[in-house]
Amino acid sequence: MELNPVVLFELDVVVPAQQFRIEYTLVDKGGLPVVPEFLLRLLKISALLPAEIGNYFGFTAQELSFAITPFLQTGELKTRPDGRIELTDKGRSLFAGNHESPIVKRKEEREQMFVFDLLTFTCLGKSLGDADSKRCLELQAPSDTLSESGTKAVGAFMRQIYDIHRAGHLGGQSQDAGPPELYKVAGVQKVRDGWEKIEERVSLDADSRLVRFVAKEGLRENEIYMRQRTEQLSRMLGRENLDQVLQLADILGDSDAYDFVSSNGLDLSALYYSASAVAQVRESSGLRLFGSLQLQQNWDRVFSVLRKHQKAVQSESHAAPISLSWMAPASHELWGRSARHEQMCSAFSDLSKTKSKGGANDGKLVFDAKMLIPVSASDDWPAIKRAKADCNKARLLLCGFVESEQLAPLEAIVIHGKCAVVVYHLILPALSPVPIPFGFITEDPAKILNVENLINRTMGEYVTGNTPRFLGSFEPPAT
Repeated sequence: MELNPVVLFELDVVVPAQQFRIEYTLVDKGGLPVVPEFLLRLLKISALLPAEIGNYFGFTAQELSFAITPFLQTGELKTRPDGRIELTDKGRSLFAGNHESPIVKRKEEREQMFVFDLLTFTCLGKSLGDADSKRCLELQAPSDTLSESGTKAVGAFMRQIYDIHRAGHLGGQSQDAGPPELYKVAGVQKVRDGWEKIEERVSLDADSRLVRFVAKEGLRENEIYMRQRTEQLSRMLGRENLDQVLQLADILGDSDAYDFVSSNGLDLSALYYSASAVAQVRESSGLRLFGSLQLQQNWDRVFSVLRKHQKAVQSESHAAPISLSWMAPASHELWGRSARHEQMCSAFSDLSKTKSKGGANDGKLVFDAKMLIPVSASDDWPAIKRAKADCNKARLLLCGFVESEQLAPLEAIVIHGKCAVVVYHLILPALSPVPIPFGFITEDPAKILNVENLINRTMGEYVTGNTPRFLGSFEPPAT
């Protein structure tokens, strides 16, 4: 029985692209109107006197001259010494390939827009979208490519003319028509720069016991693209953290994690079947999680639990807002590299604005919300800038903390005393090109307390230079 792969990770990759205006000339092969066509077909059979041709078609002398003269002038017909009209070699070439009907070549000049990516110079169509590089894995073109992109685009256009035609990108050319014949490219002009976004999915394949990208057509299968993607991922993945994940599972009392991960490594078969079983369960509470929170089915499960407790907290009486936090992992740089991350940040921000209903606190915020972002130091401005861009929808909730080795693999969303979502980001570079996320959702007070105590204890620490690990809000205080 063939087993379906289990998706573990999604990320958006962007490739630099440029739109060009290309002037080119095609040789258009077409037929003739009915009378000229049959005139040439008749003379292909035999040379005839003008009177015989006129009698055959019922032409007057003027009509006969009108039909024959253009072909005499262009050299497809000639008059023999005996007065008969016959096809020349040029005229007979119109029937090349054993065509019954003559095929006439005409030159057609065109000017069109075409988009090429700057890694493989594959034609992506005629329009360049508005994709940006936020929340994406960026691949870069070599500097010499950027300076010679116009020349490379022309070469790619000439090589790919048949593929471009089949894709329907040559204006005025039917896809069902024969392959186009390119006469020349007269000019090229770069119009604008942009990005081509590629949505990548990494899955666990049960048959091969491998973690790999889901194969799709297009750039994903191009060797140059795959090599750059691999190189960029290896720089952002981080080092193996199996021991740290096992330590966290022990601290959090997560004995179920040992069903598929141990000091000997990761049991892919056990992980696959556990993930497949969870995929069949609709309830959100008490579930194992497999794959990143950015996966739609995981976020739906998590957010349904958060919403349940949001409604409960709204109607409860609290002396002060209760803590709502979302802590990002520090073990790799691929967290949030997906368009869905923006939606998640927006949903978390909306959750943070929940107001109490009824009682003495009616209309007051019920949550003290924070998004906890790891940085290397208090002045790690590139990381702070990136977090503000990637998490823009929750910008006012962003707080920094100096990275902790113990917490590095951990992502957690916690409503104090109500629920906790825990995701371990397991890094095994020899096995997977991306993190292997797995974890759990719990509403067990003891387990929630374990998670909260671990995070709060770490945030209360001091680091080098007697600096508090918790750095506070990224946004300057209002004046």
